[in-house]
Amino acid sequence: MPFPVRFSLPVTAAAAAAGAVLAAIALRRYLSSSRQRPSASVTMSAHRSNSAATLVVSGKSPEDQGLLASAASSLSLGEGEGVEKITLALDSDSPVAGKDGGFDAGAYMDALRARRFGRWMLWSPRLASTQDLIAQNFSKLPVGIVCVADMQFKGRGRSKNVWESPPGCLMFSFTSQMQDARKLPLMQYVVCLSMTEAIKELCRSKGLPELDVRIKWPNDLYLKGLKVGGILCSSSYEPKVYNICTGIGLNVDNEKPTTCLNAGIQEINANAPKLKREDIMAFFFNKFETLFETFSNQGFQALEKQYYDSWLHSGQKVVVQDVHEGQSVGSVVTIQGLTPSGYLHAIGHDGQSYELHPDGNRIGEEKDGSISPNRLISPRLPESFAIVGSSQLACRSIMAEDDPVVSAQWLQQHLGLPDVKVLDASWYMPEENRDPWQEYQVSHIPGALFFDIDGIVDRTTDLPHMLPSKEAFAAAVSALGIRNQDKVIIYDGKGFFSAPRVWWMFRVFGHNKVWVLDGGLPQWRGSGFDLGSNINDDSILKSKAANNAVETVYNGGMVDTITFQAEFQPQLFWTLEQVAHNVAARTHQQVDARSKGRFDGIAPEPRKGVRSGHIPGSICVPFPEMFDGAPRLLPADELRKKFEQAGISIDHPIVVSCGSGVTACILALGLHRIGKHDIPVYDGSWTEWEAQPDPNYPKVTATAS
Repeated sequence: MPFPVRFSLPVTAAAAAAGAVLAAIALRRYLSSSRQRPSASVTMSAHRSNSAATLVVSGKSPEDQGLLASAASSLSLGEGEGVEKITLALDSDSPVAGKDGGFDAGAYMDALRARRFGRWMLWSPRLASTQDLIAQNFSKLPVGIVCVADMQFKGRGRSKNVWESPPGCLMFSFTSQMQDARKLPLMQYVVCLSMTEAIKELCRSKGLPELDVRIKWPNDLYLKGLKVGGILCSSSYEPKVYNICTGIGLNVDNEKPTTCLNAGIQEINANAPKLKREDIMAFFFNKFETLFETFSNQGFQALEKQYYDSWLHSGQKVVVQDVHEGQSVGSVVTIQGLTPSGYLHAIGHDGQSYELHPDGNRIGEEKDGSISPNRLISPRLPESFAIVGSSQLACRSIMAEDDPVVSAQWLQQHLGLPDVKVLDASWYMPEENRDPWQEYQVSHIPGALFFDIDGIVDRTTDLPHMLPSKEAFAAAVSALGIRNQDKVIIYDGKGFFSAPRVWWMFRVFGHNKVWVLDGGLPQWRGSGFDLGSNINDDSILKSKAANNAVETVYNGGMVDTITFQAEFQPQLFWTLEQVAHNVAARTHQQVDARSKGRFDGIAPEPRKGVRSGHIPGSICVPFPEMFDGAPRLLPADELRKKFEQAGISIDHPIVVSCGSGVTACILALGLHRIGKHDIPVYDGSWTEWEAQPDPNYPKVTATAS
């Protein structure tokens, strides 16, 4: 069941005390009204996987523990065959809690002073990922809950890196909420600062040598030039609030592969007692609650001095690589601090200011984890970096036609130019019960028009959102006021979901001046840029005219004004017959963008009457593998690695498919960044293939395999 009580952060000590009293009353009322109290050990619903995880429930008070046990009884982790079996137990009844080096919940709660964060805790001796657990179950749990594991075997890092933790790490994830999108990118800095300050305070309180843990921008912690920790913040948006999941990994006792906190203490004083994970996490929440309140009420500028005192980069000289007339040119700049949007602010020898972005730049790091302080690697355009002028941001790099995405910063600078057209191509799965047209009217990028994926379609088939004829597409795009010379920027409400489908449609009809907004509307909103609403009559008329134009063409009518000439590119479009031939001939590697559960025939398809499974010979690469948690499209080398790890040869022909031709285009987008510009999409995809009764269209399903 959903967690019944959610509390906002108190802004004063008095309010905090009052909030705690009200929370306790609400908890007691809830417990007294429950027909069944949580048992000491509760086994979760049956799952297919043989793996098992134990979650031990702890609370600052007995009421906290009891209510969390009730709320946690419906938790899940994973998908399809990957779903873990979870056993739930109260801390007081767990035979493993605090034993054999396990996390001691009692010691942690004794050291915890925070009123809002960390008072509810889930602990596991072994768990796939604390970050995944709280992210997948955010609505079921109280805001401020922490999940900690002694060992993670699918830990999460930047760019969706997955790793297994060595013994001795402190690994935990917790939840928070925020309403101001402009502050969202700065959250990771508040977390980093909280941890460095917490470690210092803990050392002082224990009479230990103070460790000089520093922040390596944007989200790593370093001790004596070696990495000891990392921060991962991910967020999702619901009306009026951002749900934030923050994961922290900290080397406490494990010296490998770099170093750890206790090794640093032992170097200073070999007889000093060791830091304990329980104390570190408690001191972190004690400090974070204070800094988060300051950040929420006063902004990050109130914390900047503390932050700069703890980071590595003030006065650091780096080389920024730029491309000028086809040649790589290096410029030495000096880091000054952070820009208001949270990026690095640097100044060159000529006094010019630069803004350096983490998705297109990273401060050099050697394989052993040590810092290489004088290099800034710029692996790709158009987001390598930007120059900050006196009044507005101006990109030094140009829009690259061979890269399929542009940044929110680029679009903000070029918004309103007569040859830049922006389309909102939001679309959602049937079970999500979301109306993209209604959401567009409430909030959209200024000047954007709505592109209806379910309206600009082939009207001769019952298959969902199939590619229209070139005449119908030209008529619809012309009705939207788009010309062949225009640059078209497409985004969607999820970040990376339906926009690549429209990007592919434009390319199928010969228009290569088309890009997807990297990170979509969430990235635009998170960058603090303006949003439009209350669309004018012209926007409504153009969007409706596009759909009407398609209907007119399919009814044999003529459209008055055509400003866009479409030229069909057959190499980018595959039919049912072509895929059937490929099943036998294997000329192309067939790659499926759906989840592993749907691909294997275990998880259900979202459309009624469609069995799950896959086309014989297909390889599964779920579309979320193409982007990071922001979400932004991964760099080319990381994308290449994703495909190669799945057993796909980039040097051989590839065709992509999915459920109905939408998310397959995300794979095509990722492959385009790698340099594969000729990837065909099977338009009908699994929905069409599964519906064929003919044995010439074989299926691999759970019952058939």
